[in-house]
Amino acid sequence: MKTIILHGDDERKSYARLQKFVETARGRSWEVDYLDNPSIKLQETLSSTSLFSNERFFVLRDIKRLGKKEIEWLNKKYTDLPGNLIVYHEGYIPKTLLSSLPKDVKIEEFKLPVIIWTFLEHIYPGNSKQAILEFHKIIERDAPEFIFTLIAKLFRDLYWAKVDSNSMPYPTWRSAKLKVQSSKYSEEQLKGLIERMSEIDIEVKTRKSDLVTALDLLMIKRLK
Repeated sequence: MKTIILHGDDERKSYARLQKFVETARGRSWEVDYLDNPSIKLQETLSSTSLFSNERFFVLRDIKRLGKKEIEWLNKKYTDLPGNLIVYHEGYIPKTLLSSLPKDVKIEEFKLPVIIWTFLEHIYPGNSKQAILEFHKIIERDAPEFIFTLIAKLFRDLYWAKVDSNSMPYPTWRSAKLKVQSSKYSEEQLKGLIERMSEIDIEVKTRKSDLVTALDLLMIKRLK
């Protein structure tokens, strides 16, 4: 079984890559099977044969389904299994899990540009001028809608880091960075920012507001 891993923090590109694989498989009349049903064992699905004698194309979108038993089974059986398997994850898959998979698995990693990471790290109270300058530089090449989703996720992560950083599913270094950044906010500030981002989303979708202007005002008013 040919296996490909898609992961990384640039979820836009990793998802586009997944869709390309699925489109190609369907274009070849392969049988596409999403492994989303937790009540059916992966071993059972991956070792089953196609009813139509077609090439099989499996997509796994929940890495939690790759437990110790599943990984051990995959390492023993994958060379004899038919078809193709794509493992897709929004964010980074832990190195310990990657290293436990079969050695010839192909891993494709999608990283956000450094300029975007720097911008996200600069979003905190008292730094609105710098954040706005970097925001406008970024949207010269990236869609404001994409940056909006990253900012919204950042605020949710900062709140999480503020109230319960130990439960975060990120590498230690990432959780530590978020905790430091969250210390620059009060819990109420983060709640207000999350709420305001939801309002902006609705306003833009109902054409009551322009996204770039709304984000500018958010940073001016909430990060002053």
